[in-house]
Amino acid sequence: MKQAWLVRLAAASALTLLSGCGVLSWFTSTPPKAPPPLAKGEHKVSFSTLWQARLYGDWELEPYQVTRIAVGHGQIVLADGSGHLMNLSEGGRQRWMRRLDGHSPRGPSVADGIVYVGTDAGKVYAFTEADGHKKWEVQLSSEVLTPVTVTAGHLLVQTVDGRLWSLDPGDGKVQWTFSMNQPTLTLRGLATPLVRDGVVYEGFADGNLVAVSLASGAELWRAPVAIAHGDNELARMVDVAASPVDWHNEIIAGAYQGNLAAYGARSGTQDWSRPMSIYQTPVIFNKHLFVADAQGRISAIDPASGTVLWRNDSLNGHYITGLGACDGELLAVDSGGYLYAIDPQGGHRIGQEQVSSSGIQSTPVCLPDQQILLMSGAGTLYRVKLEKR
Repeated sequence: MKQAWLVRLAAASALTLLSGCGVLSWFTSTPPKAPPPLAKGEHKVSFSTLWQARLYGDWELEPYQVTRIAVGHGQIVLADGSGHLMNLSEGGRQRWMRRLDGHSPRGPSVADGIVYVGTDAGKVYAFTEADGHKKWEVQLSSEVLTPVTVTAGHLLVQTVDGRLWSLDPGDGKVQWTFSMNQPTLTLRGLATPLVRDGVVYEGFADGNLVAVSLASGAELWRAPVAIAHGDNELARMVDVAASPVDWHNEIIAGAYQGNLAAYGARSGTQDWSRPMSIYQTPVIFNKHLFVADAQGRISAIDPASGTVLWRNDSLNGHYITGLGACDGELLAVDSGGYLYAIDPQGGHRIGQEQVSSSGIQSTPVCLPDQQILLMSGAGTLYRVKLEKR
């Protein structure tokens, strides 16, 4: 089914051209389907909406381009579908709002009382978290397709033209850039940079995972997570859209129409690999790696060996838009607006609720007291309570 809408998209020429690269946007004429009912006796988790806050504008629902909800100091910071950056109270009331140049489909980051956000107009901004005062803004070469990664003395983002940027948190000045060649056609979403021990690990649209020095941007190693093949540009898409994750001395990365693989953090040597098409960032908890593939199948994997421990096929054909964990349960959301609870030990669905008919556009954010934040494709923020039966 996914290949069918890709072909229709290509036939309709529904491609956005930016900086010479085709960017694939999510499109489907097929309505999301309802999930199968839970197995008898498996309904062990229920969800209830505590409140909802309607924001401005609608999101174009794209599983490849999940938006981030930032939480800190009793505040919720997020971007809406109309180009606004918003700060809300824990109860969902607006504290301040600022207009951005362009939209921020990947959402903001918050660190040390400062909100950082990039836009599709190539801007990166810094605002004070308390009152929304703009500290600085900087213009980059093209659309910012990752949330801002904040680390000691550096802000890291990747733009749609294949450049990884390091900016000074104090004034936004460019510290260094690192560039990779971009394919003709890419997904509209990129891996968020991962930083460990002075090294930046980042995935690129050509299927490579690259390690560069945080201090200088010099390349340390690169490794192919996927190799493009096929007789057309759609078949050759191998974006490393899922953000790398850190497991002991390994970096685990996944690519669309490629593999899930683990690499030595220092050497880049591949330790294991599994054929798997991935665009959502995996989740590690309870010493297991949980992944959703492009077909909607969810698996638990041993991060040390790559062994598949279980696989849940009940959501095959659903477009999973995010994975998370809360109160010991694995969470998943999809383009049909459903929130799922999955037993991390056996892989069975143990709870499900349609939160929004317009789909979910954010990874579930776990809060204290078994509460969860979700953003719908219609631009509504939900605060949901998880309760165990």
